[in-house]
Amino acid sequence: MKRVPAIILYLLFFLPGMLMAQESFQTIVRDSVSGRPVQGATLSIRNTGDTIPVQSGITDQQGKVAFTNIRKGKYNLLIHSLGYRDQKHTVTVPGIWPHDIALAPGITLKEVTIAEDIPAVRMKGDTLEYNAAKFKTKENAVVEDLLRKLPGVKVDRDGSIKAQGETVQRILVDGKEFFGSDPTIATRNLPADMIDKVQVLDKQSEMAEFTGVADGQQAKTINLVTKKNRKRGLFGNASAGAGTDGRYEGGINVNSFTGEMQFSGLLKGNNVNKSGFSASELLKLVMSDNNMMKNLPPAALSELTRMKGVKIEGNSSAIAELARPVGLTDTKFGGVNFNNDWDHFKLRSSYFFNNNNTRNTYDYARQYRLRDTSYNYLQAGNTAGDNSNQRIDMSGDIKFNARTSLKISPHMDMISNRSSEERSYHSFTADGVKLLNEGTQLTRSNNKQQLLSTDIFLRHRLAKPGRTLVLNVKPEYYHNNGETYNKATSHFYNLPEGQKTDITDQQRTDKSDVYSVNSNVVYTEPLSRSLSLQAGQMFYYSQGKYNRLVRDRDATGHYTEPDALLSDKYDAHTWQYTGKLLLAGNHKRLLYTMGAGWQQNNIGGSSAIKGYRVNGNYHALLPELYAEWKQNKTSKFMLRYNTEATAPSVENLQPLTDNSDPLYIRQGNPLLQQRRAQHLSFSYNTFKQTGDRSTYIKADFAYYNRDITDSSNIDKSSGKTWIIPVNVAGNFNGSLSVGKSIGIGHNGSSFTAGISTGYMRRITFTNGLPNINRTLSVTPDMDFNYYLGNNVNISAHGNAAWNMRRFSGTPLLPEKNWLLMYGVETVITLPWNTSLEAGTDGFSSLGIASGYNNTILLVNTAVTKEIGKSFSLRAEARDLLNRNASINRLNGDGYIEDRKNNALGRYFLLTGIYKFRHFPKSKNK
Repeated sequence: MKRVPAIILYLLFFLPGMLMAQESFQTIVRDSVSGRPVQGATLSIRNTGDTIPVQSGITDQQGKVAFTNIRKGKYNLLIHSLGYRDQKHTVTVPGIWPHDIALAPGITLKEVTIAEDIPAVRMKGDTLEYNAAKFKTKENAVVEDLLRKLPGVKVDRDGSIKAQGETVQRILVDGKEFFGSDPTIATRNLPADMIDKVQVLDKQSEMAEFTGVADGQQAKTINLVTKKNRKRGLFGNASAGAGTDGRYEGGINVNSFTGEMQFSGLLKGNNVNKSGFSASELLKLVMSDNNMMKNLPPAALSELTRMKGVKIEGNSSAIAELARPVGLTDTKFGGVNFNNDWDHFKLRSSYFFNNNNTRNTYDYARQYRLRDTSYNYLQAGNTAGDNSNQRIDMSGDIKFNARTSLKISPHMDMISNRSSEERSYHSFTADGVKLLNEGTQLTRSNNKQQLLSTDIFLRHRLAKPGRTLVLNVKPEYYHNNGETYNKATSHFYNLPEGQKTDITDQQRTDKSDVYSVNSNVVYTEPLSRSLSLQAGQMFYYSQGKYNRLVRDRDATGHYTEPDALLSDKYDAHTWQYTGKLLLAGNHKRLLYTMGAGWQQNNIGGSSAIKGYRVNGNYHALLPELYAEWKQNKTSKFMLRYNTEATAPSVENLQPLTDNSDPLYIRQGNPLLQQRRAQHLSFSYNTFKQTGDRSTYIKADFAYYNRDITDSSNIDKSSGKTWIIPVNVAGNFNGSLSVGKSIGIGHNGSSFTAGISTGYMRRITFTNGLPNINRTLSVTPDMDFNYYLGNNVNISAHGNAAWNMRRFSGTPLLPEKNWLLMYGVETVITLPWNTSLEAGTDGFSSLGIASGYNNTILLVNTAVTKEIGKSFSLRAEARDLLNRNASINRLNGDGYIEDRKNNALGRYFLLTGIYKFRHFPKSKNK
């Protein structure tokens, strides 16, 4: 163990002088007549006699394009741009390289108009590009409406996006971030008619882009390319709508683009359940990429840990469903976004705020069917919450010279939450004869959190081309201050000593301060034309103070009596060291990275009140592999494998009792060992220009050598449960998704079909007995988008999720159910500048508990009338049949719970919309 760091230090400081290198170049493409930069020109580097590009790039607005880590050798450089003659250059590395290329305009035919028919979908290098003009949307549509039309792209009801079977994690506008990392801000606020192209690509991490060593940390990204006439000017819209039952929706969106400068501002509000930024959307992004969990704000984690009696595990869709806001929500959000590129400095900045005021009435029915215990647990109540979030993101990328650059990215989150809940609950035997318990609870809480962090990324190319050194440092500070009032009365009827009543009336205050720093040093050295070696060392340290004080109410009505059992003052520290060594290969069609890391973890803590100490030491060998094989220029295979070790959280280790729910008492376990898992994934994507045909296959598998799960002890006579986390081996989950898109004609019509399957095996413990939960799900889906001439568009979608669950020793639990979602939307352009929209959204649940099986059919319609060039009037009706409902099923540890929540019903809305556009004419023609 002690030799690993010494070996890495040797590689860092002595191996570089023994090895070979790569080179990097920059080229500027200009118009040979005017001398002006040519934007959007495609340049590709190919081995002589080969048709597969080694690298490709597209020029920016300054006509620049950069190529990095080009191996020594002889290549062909091909340049293509619409309206210009193609060029081909022979280049040698090192040696001959054109740094300034002049393109000659194509032949101009007098009195002849040539209209280029760009295909609806095409492949450009590794990027799938959609021509937005081929996909018509309704008047005043936003980008999200456009994405729903694209074959192979799916947009869920909560705004999350999937492309080629993978969750989209980033949305860029002309290659720049828009309001930070939340994709929905761009898709739900930018107008669809400003988009020229939609590009879907796998964006490498900043580390991989700079070093040229693929690390497998790709993020599925959509880049929105704006129309050329929108890159210089002012545009946006303002709207105001009012409706029945006090419904309203309105706001303003302003965008100003000038060359490389982008400015956007928005301010919106509504009470029709249209959210801006929300914790659920952030959580869904996090769960789609395990590595993002390290960057999850503690506020989102705390929301999960406060969910009563629920252990948060499972697939990303299930977790996102749990976090999704329910009920009726009044939302106000807005912010500003400013980006600009100068010669040696790039700035990205945004401020965003969001306020959600939510009210909900719920009714939950849970069925426990265990080997030795079977009973039903019902609860009903109402909640109210006011959540506010302010977020500041900045990034400054400074280029000191051709070899050295520094990127500094500060981030701030300020979150406040006020909530209250009033509920009643009772449990009774499975036959419904004997009442086990009943009670009521009233809680009020007020929490404030701040998160401050700065990501510092220093990049340096050494004197010998191809050698790189990267230093990444991220300090972070988190502060939490919360206060909760908990009043509960619970009656237990079947205890050996007879009936018992527990009364809780407490005030709880929580304060925590956590300081941390994460540093990483990575050195890359090329061994030959096709091989590179990368060595890195990462060190993480955190120090935290967690104070919880619980007071009981005294005879005078004040909270003055400390509860020693529930209170604690806890100091904790964590340090983690990881050393890593990787070998990377870059051949004509094969790209791979393989190696291993060694990780050591220490978690320590001590209690000033209870006197206990926690000390956990963990270590793990972490092999990894990433491979990418290009069958041809439109087909690609990707394989990923890695081992992950995750130390237990402070909350899981701390042996402190939490009585937030009188029926579900939680406590930590200081004997926990770290979670260890192996992940394997495979994907295949292919695209054929003929017929706009694309196919994707994606498979994921995870096996947990050691996992952390719940051990629950249930009192049979009272229904009260005590929960403690324990280690378990043998959990695993796997999924397979297959999809195909087919173009119909040449006008953007398409048909997409796919199927997703998943299987999960998870072990929990109840009353000391293991309970194995096996879940199989199969979800076929389809999307159909058809254009009938220029005036009619019909879209249809549907999926049918079949779920089968088996619980060892619990044969009485419902095992199968269907969840169907389907819909049709029609947009018709009528005379007199009028358009008509009509559609249905359906949801059916089969196989759920009695009273929860249901079919919901939402009928929506709208008429939009344009008045002049800038103003339009829109009248819409939502849920004409007044059938909306929120129904869901959760699969827990030995139970199934069916949930009903409050939902927005029928309403009518009349909205006035004003579009403003100001694009100055170019002086140079």
